[in-house]
Amino acid sequence: MKRHWATVMFALITPWIVLNGRPTQGRWGRNVIPLPPGQYHLHVHLPYLLPAQIGPADLTLWLQPGMASELEYRAPVWAYSRGALGPAPNPGTARAA
Repeated sequence: MKRHWATVMFALITPWIVLNGRPTQGRWGRNVIPLPPGQYHLHVHLPYLLPAQIGPADLTLWLQPGMASELEYRAPVWAYSRGALGPAPNPGTARAA
């Protein structure tokens, strides 16, 4: 889970991970969640007052036996925008600025 350096306020908010409708508190940085094979609906957001959720992002995930999936959530810079959730960038490739 990552946030832009300019969103200092978001550092004070604990992100929530909702997996198949079951909420759990996440943390900034790496979160490891061991799961059996199957289909999962993943939702991540930051709780807030107005709106109730900042940066919501959703993803449907299929896990095969013995499979590991590394995903990345990025909180938005603007509180009223959606977050980004998807495959983590490959550390061996250059990223556009």
